[in-house]
Order: sequence, then structure tokens, then C-alpha cells
Amino acid sequence: MATKPKQCNAASKDKERTEDAGIFPKVVLLDTTNFCNLKCSMCGHRLMTREKGRMSMPLFRKIIDEIAEVDKSTRVWMVFFGEALILRYQLYWEILYAKRKGLTDVVLNSNGCLLDEESSRGLIESGLDAIYVGIDAFCQETYDKLRVGGDYNKVVANVNGLLELKRKLKADKPEVFVQFVELGDNEKEKDDFKKYWTERGATVKIRPKITWAGTVEPWKVKSIPRHPCFWAMRTCNICWDGRVVLCSVDYDAKFVAGDVKKDLIQSIWLGSLKKIREMHQNGDYKSLPDFCRDCTDWQMARAVYY
Repeated sequence: MATKPKQCNAASKDKERTEDAGIFPKVVLLDTTNFCNLKCSMCGHRLMTREKGRMSMPLFRKIIDEIAEVDKSTRVWMVFFGEALILRYQLYWEILYAKRKGLTDVVLNSNGCLLDEESSRGLIESGLDAIYVGIDAFCQETYDKLRVGGDYNKVVANVNGLLELKRKLKADKPEVFVQFVELGDNEKEKDDFKKYWTERGATVKIRPKITWAGTVEPWKVKSIPRHPCFWAMRTCNICWDGRVVLCSVDYDAKFVAGDVKKDLIQSIWLGSLKKIREMHQNGDYKSLPDFCRDCTDWQMARAVYY
């Protein structure tokens, strides 16, 4: 029997996602590190030219303290553009710090290569709310084309190990999502992927591929009216060095809106980023910075869950 979507983004949901978040972002992505252990073919990370590093503890605490003071329900991603499991114990401590400050939605995106038993236990014990593991394939051959440098069988074993450890510890969290980005090379494997992982207790996330503002794939223009971009309207993206960039596909910090080492997230959000959101709201797309004006990824910020 085919699985039914747990969630789909209907028109009303899309409208909500493209409205201005207001006085504070609904989602904050943190570059706890922008190092990565893979060179995925569909990802802009392999093209990144900005300096690589790790966010300092004082800066991390400053950011989390502000989020906790303003809105504890803000979703906080423990990674913006890297593989945070490289950090190991620093990552577990950071998650624990955020949870002890009262944040209710602390999540992690990972390629799963380093998600061994020690990491799984660290994520569970630190209180992580959810983890999204990008796999995008149902066989080693396809995985090798997409997730360059990874090991499909190892990642599958790691995710199954996390699910089993949760059962063993009777832990409700983290909720485990496995992600499948729809690409030409993996199209025929989607149904098998959904069936396998839903039967094992994971939530499957299917989403369209993005172009990373045209840097990875050719520009794609669909015959639909442009609408405000979810990433611009709802998210704040902070590099490891404190710079706040335009959106979630601005991996190379082409547009810097401010620096949280010097200013509050909220002041940056209500400053230059607000001007960007107003352009989106008013349909004044021609006035956007080039990087944003010419991007077509506003069409892709949606997903279906099983």
C-alpha cells in the first residue's frame, strides 16, 4: 500500500510561509562550522570560496541567549552550510546549551556519515529535537553520483542504528527525517526509498532540487508568477564568523546584512533584511540585489513528508 503524505504545502500553507515573519525570524540557521566531509554534486559547498572555520563558544552563546530572550519557539538549525557532526562534543554541548535556555525546536541537518553510535547517543542525550539526514538514493551506485565521498551502506546503517538506539532508550527525540532530493539520477528510486524508511519508523522528506541561486544548475524559470521567497521572509542565516547573509542559498556570503558580533539579530532582521523583505512583499523584484533578483530557487522552498 502506498504511503500517504503526512504533510503537503497547500495554498494556505504556502501563503503563510511567504509572509513576513515580523519582528524576529521564525528560523535561524547557524554555521557552527562550514567544514564538510563530502563534495555532493548537487550542493554549492564544493564551490564555496569564503573562509572555513568554527563558530566560537562566546558567539554561539550570545546568539542563543538572544533567541531565548525574544522567542524560544524559533526553529534553530545547528548548521547552515557544513557538516556539524565534525564538531562531536562541541556540538552536543551547544545543543544542550540551547535546550537548557528553553529553546523548543533545535534541529540538525547531516549527511549521516559520522552518525555512529557515539554521535547518536550524544544527540539523544543533548536533547536534539529533530535530525534530517540527506541520503537521496536507494542504491550505492546512485548515491555515489550524488553524495560524492560518502558510503551509502554506512549511512543506512547509521540511521538504522539511531532509530534502534532511540527504541532501546525509549527516547522520543530526536525525530528522524531522511531526505530525498528529487534529481534525474534518482527518480526511479523514490518509491523504494519511501517504503524502506517509513517501515523503519523514519519520516521521509521529499523536496525539489535547488540551483543554489544558479551556481550548481542552469537557471530554471517556470511559467508561474513570482512570489516572495520563503527563505528571505522567514529565515536568518548566520556564518561561523558572525556575518548575517541574505538567505539559505547564499553559501558564499555574497550579500552581508550585518554582524551579530556587533549587533543583535533583531536589529539586523529589522534593518537591511527588512528592506529586502519589503521588496519581496511589494513585488519590487527588480530592485533586489543581483544575487536575489536573478535567483529562481524561490520556487523550490517546499517539501512533502511521508
